Amino acid sequence: MAQNVEQQPVTKKKLSWHQINEGVAFGLGNLGHSAFYGALSTYFIVFVTSGMFSGVAPAIANRLIGLITGLVVVIRLAEVVVDPILGNIVDNTETRWGKFKPWQVIGSIISSVLLVVIFSGIFGLAKVNWILFTIVFVILFIILDVFYSLTDVSYWGMVPAISEDSHARGI
Repeated sequence: MAQNVEQQPVTKKKLSWHQINEGVAFGLGNLGHSAFYGALSTYFIVFVTSGMFSGVAPAIANRLIGLITGLVVVIRLAEVVVDPILGNIVDNTETRWGKFKPWQVIGSIISSVLLVVIFSGIFGLAKVNWILFTIVFVILFIILDVFYSLTDVSYWGMVPAISEDSHARGI
């Protein structure tokens, strides 16, 4: 029982130069975004527990490690509430550059600068005054997380805006 089924030739749509450019830019942005997240979520805790407080009295270092670890946990829990609010801010943004690009630029610059400052141990402030270090660290880390979240929310919000075609978004 052989059936003659007509198969229509599959024609591939050619992507425009603009679509290729957007795809490459999105992919490179994802590379940097993922590297930043990897540094913040994985290496940061290793750095805090192994090297950030060298030269600080062990009792104070243990307190600071506990504080930072607790702060990271609390911030991750708070993101459940904060991220939808930030998403609303991004969605209601109207600029000539669109709703996503301003948050990408602002959030990336601020969070990158703060990541460097935090990885420097706030320039060794814990060795000088651990109480001041604690106050400054909490403030800087919360600001870093908010601006990183703005970048993250706007970045992943771009996915459906790139194309209405799910196949094109997958590419």
